[in-house]
Amino acid sequence: MNKKEMMKAAHKIAKQLVKHTENYGIALSMAMKHVWNIAKIGVRQINDMGVQSAVANLTKQSQPKVSRNVDGVPEWIIRKNLNENQAYAVLNENNKTFVVRETEKAKLFKFDTEYGYIEMWSPKSVLVA
Repeated sequence: MNKKEMMKAAHKIAKQLVKHTENYGIALSMAMKHVWNIAKIGVRQINDMGVQSAVANLTKQSQPKVSRNVDGVPEWIIRKNLNENQAYAVLNENNKTFVVRETEKAKLFKFDTEYGYIEMWSPKSVLVA
């Protein structure tokens, strides 16, 4: 892919990306970096499907990741300490949360879910105030 083809592809991507960034300069910059990375791996041409794929990838990356928590316990610690089914129940079907025990550095939480009670220790250092 020569530089002229790269710029054409970047402009195609930027025209669709500007809806998400509201600034054509930023959209073009993101698109040019993406096209350059594609060209480096040896892709010779970007078709309409490639443009759509690039826009999807760039908009997914530009959105900030929102971290959730359940009564002060961060989602990542729930996913780390519980299996997949338990984590789903705590994150999506939790009715009430109790603190069963507390030590100097950790708390034992009891989550009342639709599927029963689930207990989990969490360090105090990761809890959200």
